[in-house]
Amino acid sequence: MTGTTTQPIVLLTQTPKTQQETSCCSKSNDHNTWPDLPSWAQYNSRQSWGERLNILEWEGSNSTGDQHDVDSYRQQNGWKGSDLVHSISSPVRILEYRVQYPSPHPHPVSSHSHSHPHPHARGGQGTTLCGIVHFTQKAESHQGFCHGGSMTSIMDDAIGWIGFCVTGECKPWTGFTVQINTSLVKPVLVGQVLMLKIKIDKVERRKVFSSAELVDPGIAGEEDVVHARGDGLVIVNRGVLDGL
Repeated sequence: MTGTTTQPIVLLTQTPKTQQETSCCSKSNDHNTWPDLPSWAQYNSRQSWGERLNILEWEGSNSTGDQHDVDSYRQQNGWKGSDLVHSISSPVRILEYRVQYPSPHPHPVSSHSHSHPHPHARGGQGTTLCGIVHFTQKAESHQGFCHGGSMTSIMDDAIGWIGFCVTGECKPWTGFTVQINTSLVKPVLVGQVLMLKIKIDKVERRKVFSSAELVDPGIAGEEDVVHARGDGLVIVNRGVLDGL
């Protein structure tokens, strides 16, 4: 999760809840390449997760998800290959991210606080990111189970991307991941679709501390089945946060 670019490559989209899944798909990641989704990951359920991140390096300049368009966009803007965890061909593929920002804090942060008070109307501590993750046959390790490295890779990606959202606006490649700690709790089966949940826990000057869980929400009303937990640190570039 390192790199720099000045290219504007992100859009935030929030489709009205009345719109059907099929119409939503016409301008989002190529749903024809998605697996069958469990009930918790259906379109209407995902609206509560927040604003959809539409990242051009994953979806192309036309935001259709057409692989030729994606490859062309990446080649024209400095990338050398396909994305490790967002490409149609990725062994473990993050199908979508949605971000939700907390409401502005009603009171100023104490001058004795070690955390940097966020200068924007939203963002900072409490920001959440949710994703859908598909573990394909290419991620297999031992007889029907996925490699632990596939879980670690998505933790790295998730910690990095929520760091890019610290200002209350997704600003890709405005920082870099310097630490990831992952605990593998339960094996993932080949073909499984899971939810990735990430939260910014603390911001100290340019340091963004976040935690994440990879879970199977299962049946409504039951506790999530946790497959992996992680935490990490992103350092944002100078000037991204006001005064730092």
